[in-house]
Amino acid sequence: MTHQEQAQATSRLRHALLKFKHAQTFFLGAHRKLKGQPPGEVEAFWDGAGQRLDATLQFSAKEVVEAFDQFSKAGLVASTGDRHLVTEAKRTLEQDTT
Repeated sequence: MTHQEQAQATSRLRHALLKFKHAQTFFLGAHRKLKGQPPGEVEAFWDGAGQRLDATLQFSAKEVVEAFDQFSKAGLVASTGDRHLVTEAKRTLEQDTT
């Protein structure tokens, strides 16, 4: 793989990880805000805006996994922190399918 392809794989992974971290932040923030709210309000949120948050989290998790695969095929090695986020992204995708 060329140096340019390695740089592109690195950039893709970096951007995917940032988007995933932001999506996680919004998703977890929504959970915190809904704590203690009446069940009807919680359901209404997850039937509306919450579905978009969940879809964004799923999409960004999928992008992380795909970017990491490309990164690994380029012969590059991710840092421990990045590998941890990749693992979280994989768990996010697994939880969605169960």
